[in-house]
Amino acid sequence: MASLLSTTWSLRARLLALVVGLVVFDAVAVAVAYVLGHVAFGLLPLVGYDTGTLFWTMGFDIVPLWPVILVGTPLVLAVQSIYGYRMTLRGAGTTATESRASDPESIDEMRAEVRRSETTDRLQRRVARLAQTVDMATPDVTVIDAEAPNSYVASRPGEQTLFVTTALVDQLDDAELDAVIAHELAHLKNGDAFVMTAAAFLPTVSALFTRTLGKTVQYSGLCHWFLGGEDRDGTWFAGGNIQIVMLLFAVIAIPVTATLYLASTACYRLLSRIREYAADAGGVAICGSPAALASALETLTDSQRPDTDIRTAETGVRELCVVPHAIEPDEQTPPEGRAERLAHRWRTVTERVLPGSHPAVDDRIDALTERQSTLDQHEQP
Repeated sequence: MASLLSTTWSLRARLLALVVGLVVFDAVAVAVAYVLGHVAFGLLPLVGYDTGTLFWTMGFDIVPLWPVILVGTPLVLAVQSIYGYRMTLRGAGTTATESRASDPESIDEMRAEVRRSETTDRLQRRVARLAQTVDMATPDVTVIDAEAPNSYVASRPGEQTLFVTTALVDQLDDAELDAVIAHELAHLKNGDAFVMTAAAFLPTVSALFTRTLGKTVQYSGLCHWFLGGEDRDGTWFAGGNIQIVMLLFAVIAIPVTATLYLASTACYRLLSRIREYAADAGGVAICGSPAALASALETLTDSQRPDTDIRTAETGVRELCVVPHAIEPDEQTPPEGRAERLAHRWRTVTERVLPGSHPAVDDRIDALTERQSTLDQHEQP
């Protein structure tokens, strides 16, 4: 028991440290936006060769940095809580609103819609029963029609949603399904579902900015020969000085946004790894069966060993899932042209450098098996 309490407090301390780290990253992101904003504003006078304005702007005399950080960091946190939730819903490939608004166009789609609705009703009752055992609000339930068995929760103040794929419902028995749902409810009970939902915002946005800046470089007339592109509409060499300004800004900003992406994603994934152990323990406390959760994890991973590295999926929803499989399989197409090969190489290198989004499933199963053995020993007379 003492060892269990020590482990629990250790997990909480590490979780708190990573949350503080995420807030620090938000402050750094605000500072980065402040600096890059000055750089962009300072480069604009180059269009008219106004070098005096350039040097004045780069002196950072427009607005002081510290007030921007003090005001901007809480704003970023607020934006994370709102748009992080929406981005997470989009990351699953569906939302509750979209699934209700879309009309089936064939008999097969109509049958699938009816089946999904019936499954949602059954799961809602099951979730309500388990949530009642720990006196917590029942989250909304959305069933995703997907071949990958998985589940996750997304949360923001006043709104909580549990996502379950049809494949997960089909492959697990009642005890295993209860255990997986209890695992997800533990995320909500612990409060880390909201933290993770918000934390997904910064890696996603920094990755988007980096890709956009990369496209700016790719379509620059000065780089098109090196990157092996084709100027089909003759626009690459149009724009004159504006092209130079955009290229200079991209060259300056890409290393900054890429570094921010790597750092925030590493923190996000480390947070994901820690929360899985805590949710496993919390799920066991709700369902009362470590063996059922261990069996569910084994079932989900044995039947879904990916043919390719599971870490090639986009950062976002995967870190929230009970097992690290993408909800929808990524269609990997061979990169064409030097620019796409460079982008593919960048993704490959970053995935090798970044930590995995989940602890090893075998380690989680071993920990659950040990918990089951401890419970069995206590139950013996």
